[in-house]
Amino acid sequence: MEIKFDNKKTHVYMGDAWDLTKKLLSGKDVIIISDINVNKLYGYSFPDYPVITIGTGEAVKELDTVKTIIKHLIAIGADRSSFLLGIGGGVVCDITGFVASVFMRGIDFGFISTTLLSQVDASIGGKNGVNVNGIKNIIGCIKQPSFVICDSGLLNTLPDEEYISGLGELVKHALIKDKELFRVIEDNISPVLKRMPDLLEELISKSIVIKIAVVERDEMELGERKLLNFGHTLGHAIESTTGLSHGISIASGMMAAVEISYNEGLINKKDVERIRSLFTNLGLLPEIKIRWPAIRDKIFSDKKRRGNNISFILLEKIGHGIQKEYLLEDILKKLHKQFS
Repeated sequence: MEIKFDNKKTHVYMGDAWDLTKKLLSGKDVIIISDINVNKLYGYSFPDYPVITIGTGEAVKELDTVKTIIKHLIAIGADRSSFLLGIGGGVVCDITGFVASVFMRGIDFGFISTTLLSQVDASIGGKNGVNVNGIKNIIGCIKQPSFVICDSGLLNTLPDEEYISGLGELVKHALIKDKELFRVIEDNISPVLKRMPDLLEELISKSIVIKIAVVERDEMELGERKLLNFGHTLGHAIESTTGLSHGISIASGMMAAVEISYNEGLINKKDVERIRSLFTNLGLLPEIKIRWPAIRDKIFSDKKRRGNNISFILLEKIGHGIQKEYLLEDILKKLHKQFS
């Protein structure tokens, strides 16, 4: 698969990560960035390049980590011809892309995505960033990788919680763009949870195709790409204040947005219940306790806010998301009602 932008192409490959890496990086000056867990699991398979290892989780997605990596790059002797290869999940992808964007004003990079979340979402589209004061991706940029490798075989070692988290973004793409993909997931709950290889590869491929189509048309998120933020206004706030996984947090955000869509006369009750049932059956809607004042504070820091207004994504029906502008206070009231 290929993502075409005005000045660059990104190639997305599905298949054996290590065979593909040998072909794609032959003759390049490569430095690998990975995390301690991925290094333990797959370090023996890494190509023979210098490796910079970072910690795991959102807590390491900070400017201090960026600074540490850049110090390593300087010590290694990296220059503008160097190539950064991020091997890991969403955090590794975000940090690798961000470092590559700012080191020497920009060097080339690529990803081997090792989690479902990064394969269907985080590694595709060029968004790179870090957190400050618990605010997700508040410092960031859009710079496209040269390639992304998605090897579904790497998902076999994922803990259940991380795998289920990735399903949240997979369902998101179905909800905003593809009712047939939603139906396939809905009809195959058990095989999806059992990670059946052929089905999983099909779902990942369809999800990637959806995201590619959106980001090709709107790389800089001026219009259609905003649909990919479905569930993220509340979801990011839940994630930051509770420590719940990204997928579970976003699923709660999507469910709240679905309820608002129903209250505003958009989506019908049958679709609302289908969505709730799917999230529940996939393990994406556990009972959660939130502290509304903390949630409210995080939403005030949301990147989608413009002054007193905020862009919010609703559903007209399964497979069709729409963007609507709200006064920030109005959407806060609507969201608060979901937890009252």
